Amino acid sequence: MAEPRCLQAECAFRPGAHTVRVTLTRSTLRVEVEAHGTSDLWRGEFDAAFIEDLTRKTGNFKQFGIFCSMLESALTKSSDSVSLELLTFTDLETLHSRKVGAITRPPPSTSSPLNSKRYLILVYSVEFDRIHYPLPLPYAGRPDLVALVRELREQLGQLRARRLEETQHLRDALWQALEEKRAAESRHQREYRQLAAELAQAKASEQKLQLRVKNLTAELASCRRGRQKSASPAPRVQERRSASLESHRSSRGRPSPKSLSPAGSRPPRFDPTAFVRARQQRQKEAELRK
Repeated sequence: MAEPRCLQAECAFRPGAHTVRVTLTRSTLRVEVEAHGTSDLWRGEFDAAFIEDLTRKTGNFKQFGIFCSMLESALTKSSDSVSLELLTFTDLETLHSRKVGAITRPPPSTSSPLNSKRYLILVYSVEFDRIHYPLPLPYAGRPDLVALVRELREQLGQLRARRLEETQHLRDALWQALEEKRAAESRHQREYRQLAAELAQAKASEQKLQLRVKNLTAELASCRRGRQKSASPAPRVQERRSASLESHRSSRGRPSPKSLSPAGSRPPRFDPTAFVRARQQRQKEAELRK
């Protein structure tokens, strides 16, 4: 019980319905009982020494913490072993006389302070016995309406302030979530635009490569056709030369001195056009291999 704990329960005692409020701290116990019909208050505050001495007098000692736990169980009705009763001084004297077998004393006068007291009884039921722990509660009068209204207004102000604080906290959290969402959307849009630009660039590069491949293919086909054209006239020239030599031999009857050497040993005549085309063809083939 490091921090104060407040408990409240509605109890149906013999005089009528009452509200019991209990405040527990590390070393003190505060009890308040309010009657619903008359708004009368009885209030008492007890320290740990008083509670332990009270339990010792009953013959069933309980430590302060255990007693407070028993009282809490009685308020919450979480145990059948403990219960609460509210008695007057006369009721308490009658109960005591029955227990010890003594003669009942006459009740005190109505003006006596004892008659205005109430006793909150913590009843502990064990096997074949019932132990009563009486807590004396002096009469505290009826609540002041002005003070009660003031207290209610203070509580209402605290509730409003707490609600405003919670509302502001929720607004801040919502605003932060919206900002994060907007930032994420902006980041996704930038990434989308970047990816779209990269895709367009890749498509443009692909089109350029396809066009270059097409041009190179056309150039290669043109080079191959040019090589075939440049290589075909050479045999025809050689055939014409051989035919002219044969005709010359037959016309004169004997070979001329110039025809003593074989025709194949004479080097072919240089063709500039074929040389230029062959060099261009070699350059294009070198580019294609690269």
